[in-house]
Amino acid sequence: MLHTIFYVIVFLIALVVSNVLNKIFPKLALPLIQVVIGLGLGFMGASNVLHIEPEVFLGFIIAPLLFRESEEADVQHIFKHTRLVLLLILPLVFITALGLGYLMQLLYVGLPLAAAVALGAALAPTDAVAVKALTERFSFPKRVLSSLQGEGLLNDASGIITFQIAVLAMTTGKFSIPHASWELLISAVGGAAIGFIVVSAKNMILRVLENVDARDVTGYLIMEFLLPLAAFLIANIFDVSGILAVVVAGILQANGIKRTTLFDATVTRVKNNLWDMVSFILNSTVFLFLGIELHQLVLPLIQHPHFSNVLLLVWVLVLTVALFLLRFLVLCFYHIFAARRHGVQFSSFWTDIQLLTFSGSKGTVSIATILLLPAGNSLQNSLLIFLVASVTALSFLTGLLVLPRIAAKKAIQVDNMAKIAILTEVVESLQEQRQKAEKVFGFDLAIDAYQDRIQRLIIEQESANTSADFNELQLLIIQVETESLETALKEDEISLYTYRTYQRYIHSLEQAISHNFVSSVQYASALTMRGLHYLTSNLFHSNGRRKQAHQSEHDETQQQITELYLRNTELILQVLENLEAVYEPQLINYLQSERLRSTEFVASGTYISRMVNRAQSSHLEEMMMGYYFERKTIFEYESSGQISSEVARQLRQNVNTLEDYSLVSDDHSLWMDLFNRRQRKVEEHR
Repeated sequence: MLHTIFYVIVFLIALVVSNVLNKIFPKLALPLIQVVIGLGLGFMGASNVLHIEPEVFLGFIIAPLLFRESEEADVQHIFKHTRLVLLLILPLVFITALGLGYLMQLLYVGLPLAAAVALGAALAPTDAVAVKALTERFSFPKRVLSSLQGEGLLNDASGIITFQIAVLAMTTGKFSIPHASWELLISAVGGAAIGFIVVSAKNMILRVLENVDARDVTGYLIMEFLLPLAAFLIANIFDVSGILAVVVAGILQANGIKRTTLFDATVTRVKNNLWDMVSFILNSTVFLFLGIELHQLVLPLIQHPHFSNVLLLVWVLVLTVALFLLRFLVLCFYHIFAARRHGVQFSSFWTDIQLLTFSGSKGTVSIATILLLPAGNSLQNSLLIFLVASVTALSFLTGLLVLPRIAAKKAIQVDNMAKIAILTEVVESLQEQRQKAEKVFGFDLAIDAYQDRIQRLIIEQESANTSADFNELQLLIIQVETESLETALKEDEISLYTYRTYQRYIHSLEQAISHNFVSSVQYASALTMRGLHYLTSNLFHSNGRRKQAHQSEHDETQQQITELYLRNTELILQVLENLEAVYEPQLINYLQSERLRSTEFVASGTYISRMVNRAQSSHLEEMMMGYYFERKTIFEYESSGQISSEVARQLRQNVNTLEDYSLVSDDHSLWMDLFNRRQRKVEEHR
């Protein structure tokens, strides 16, 4: 039991690590990172502990993912490409199952045809999770993306049904095309009916709760997450397609009548946030388990004396090539007739064919399907499982390598000019209110918060090269600040309290650096060195400095910070001036002016208070006023046509999020209480 808990903790940590690595090294695809980490977990022994039964995997991981995918699917656009989607979910699945089956029997004569077809059926469906992971980084035509989405949602059902028919032939030795077709029809219609019934029952329960005034957000959310599980379970009890039941339930759930009430708005907001987290965890789980399963299923057969490793590798390569080739040929035949029907050249569909071909990667659904094999010939089952797992991994890797060469990378166009203008007007409004107020401290903090947001938008607005230069210069400034701070502490020019306070300022500079542009290794090394300096300074200077009298600590700290900051400013301005020939003059001038602007409030003696109070909500009233001005300005810009309704919606969501956070955090934290208690003691000694 303890081993299982340990590996579950390691598994969750692996999810976090994979996401962090993807943020630091964005060129590495997140699924690939997670598969590699999964392999590492397998070598650590996780494959012996973290093993999920295929039915459980399909029900608790794949079903919720497909449910959410179908909720977000553009069903109307998918229906526009019904012919292509039907081709991909029915004929292509059967052709792939039979084609790979006959090919595998030619490669290995000792394998029964029914077993070989079962292998082909497991590899036939395109995995919706794998497709989403491949396509989200590239710009696909809407028709291609909709076709892939429709295929991923629906072909799991046809693939699993084909697999079950092949397994039936394996166990009974009988196969009937009419019987198989009838089974497919019953399973599909039954699954769709179950999905409809489950959603209808859920709506009926909600209406009853509404009539007795017993609606509850938490209860609604629980029912939302129960839907895919209930649809999958009931469908399997009646021996129909659970996957299709889940997909139909998701489509009906998302396309019902929407009412504009506070309850529905609250449910939708919370539901979307929860689904984002759950979808990330489940998607990551899929690829981590793919790596773990590869270790568990592939290594034993490689070490088996009955098969040559070279022969196994050849079989995997041949099956992978055949998998993509069959898909390519079917798509070519379809588009030849489509070209004739529309009176256009076949070459106009060439890019679509390539994208559809190499986006048809397989995923963990294929592995979960092949693991449903009945107990029997252990060597035969091991071979089938090995081949499916290996071809699945190789097909996904092929998609990762080929798609960047044929698909355009998503161009992220940043246009923050309207956002910058809106926030600038908010700052001007706050400054006007500041002039009328008796206490200006809260307004200063609110203006600082908006200035930080404006700076980030300006950085995003610039080109990639300019952003990279900006962040490199910021990192250089941090290094100058850090070296000067360490020197001052070693030479006893500042107290340890001053050192810690100034470290917080340097930390705020680090948070403004974008790691997509700055060398991650360079940034990590600089951050590590600063952390080591901080730890050693605390260890070697804490004993001798805590005995200082508190009565003049605040004044002394303010004076030391001011002197250190002004001295560092001279160094930084000189360094920036020396780099004018290397970087753009406008960028150098901007950094110099920002440094001089910040020097003003450092010299005014309010630096410590402004920095400390940024961490608490003492300026809540002024921030609420800022949010009011921001909403008002957004409405004015939208009414005048300066921003679209979609941009206005996103901006309002940002304001709502910031406002909710400010209201929730309207309490002092433990650390702030300790800090304030210390400040009171200082005042008492003064």
